[in-house]
Amino acid sequence: MSDGSAWAPFRNRAFRGLWLAGAVVNLAIWMQTVGAAWIMTTLTASPTMVSLVQTAVTLPVFLFALPGGVIADLVDRRRWLIVTQCLMLFAAIMLSVLAYCARLEAWGLLAFTFVLGTGSALGMSAWMVTMIAVLSRDQVPAAVSLNGIAVNATRALGPALAGMLIAYWNTTSVFVVIALCMVAVMIFLCRLAPSPPAQGLPPETIMGGMRSGLRYIRHSAVLSSALKQVLIFTGSASALWALMPLVARQELGMGAGGYGLLMAFLGAGAVLAALNSPRLYRLLGLRRLIVCGTVAFAAATLAAALSPNRYVVCAMMLSAGFGWMAVNATVSSVVQTYAANWVRARVASMYVLTLMGAMAFGGAAWGALAEYAGLEASLLLSTLCLLAGVLLTRNGRVELGHEADFAQVPLTDNLQLQTPVAHADGPVSVEVVYQVPVTQRDDFLLAVYAVGKARRRNGAQNWRLYRDMAEPQLYSERFIVESWLDYLRQQVRVTQADHAQESLLQQFRREDLQTRRLIYQPPVGG
Repeated sequence: MSDGSAWAPFRNRAFRGLWLAGAVVNLAIWMQTVGAAWIMTTLTASPTMVSLVQTAVTLPVFLFALPGGVIADLVDRRRWLIVTQCLMLFAAIMLSVLAYCARLEAWGLLAFTFVLGTGSALGMSAWMVTMIAVLSRDQVPAAVSLNGIAVNATRALGPALAGMLIAYWNTTSVFVVIALCMVAVMIFLCRLAPSPPAQGLPPETIMGGMRSGLRYIRHSAVLSSALKQVLIFTGSASALWALMPLVARQELGMGAGGYGLLMAFLGAGAVLAALNSPRLYRLLGLRRLIVCGTVAFAAATLAAALSPNRYVVCAMMLSAGFGWMAVNATVSSVVQTYAANWVRARVASMYVLTLMGAMAFGGAAWGALAEYAGLEASLLLSTLCLLAGVLLTRNGRVELGHEADFAQVPLTDNLQLQTPVAHADGPVSVEVVYQVPVTQRDDFLLAVYAVGKARRRNGAQNWRLYRDMAEPQLYSERFIVESWLDYLRQQVRVTQADHAQESLLQQFRREDLQTRRLIYQPPVGG
């Protein structure tokens, strides 16, 4: 990092405004989640309907996070955020009107909570990328930690504010405050300078953009390792989050206030880790920090399983908060710095989807196991899973990306077409031939397979390397692209790191061995 201070990103005026606006959005969402759940108890006695409030907030993440990431990569992110805020504002206004007119019913509350959750899910990755885009990539870890502070602060403040409004004013006031939060954020967004996407080729479709985003992650060893780390750690750690109320009540004999105290210690540990993140990155490095964070969370889970002393468990919640922030902030920094600019929002949306999915499904699974095997056994198994996860992910690549590596390079392929080619024509087959001396074979293979990964990340399919059986020094690299438009997109997606890797292969090219581009010819009348 260029600056050792955890507060360095706040020196950037744009980041300060975006951070504050994002915190206000998070505050509104937490107010809605907790406030709607409490209001639902006054509308119906059904436990199912009460639990569906949480579903109405989280389900949109699974349905709309990835499409929202695609859209955020293809359009002006400021305008897209305004659209998502309008959707959330509409839901808050409708809930305010229904509550004020005494017409709010259980299914209406669920429906508009779902709409508000949809707006949040669609804009989630756009918020992440917009905040990070105003900073250099070496400041991203500190920015992620500051965002973690905002999340933990609003997680505590939102429910408390919602409870106070319901208790000392009325139900309507909660939705009115949420609407005012959305209005304030929209005013801020309208004052931001627009950030239109780069002009050039026609934009991808939603489905095509989703496929290209998933393909990019699949062929990136760093991003695949990061998401695997998130899935294993969060799925295992979700046991403590899900079973904490039972630990407070059954093991420690604490009431609602005691449960809140445990969560406060956990949040304090997370903030402590966030404030010291730059120092921890320098001292331990990324991999060791993830290992230390996992062990710290495992120790807290073990204490929750075995210790009957509430003071010990409270102290260990500091360790849990530290571990949670250390692992997830580190992985989030990797994810947000290691993606090319054209796909950053899609990668961010997959991170959010993996994190939320592991929390949701992991929590349900650990709850079912606790009902069958008991609370202590479930937490002990969670501890073992956390430690086993360290072994399972020990060989994964964990590193931060650098701005120069992911900046796009000017297109230098001035291919002269003899006949017109429509964007929809294809597939396109590309063949590149190399002549490789026997003494340089290993160096060539390392370089060409690295280039093959980059080509597949950017859109190639069926990439293969062939050796000529008649002339063993000749190698042919071949791949398929779905259409001529997709081939053009693949070319403009080349980053400086990709270009540097391709440059290593130039020594194996001969002037008479030209790149061949072949396009599918349908049958007559086909």
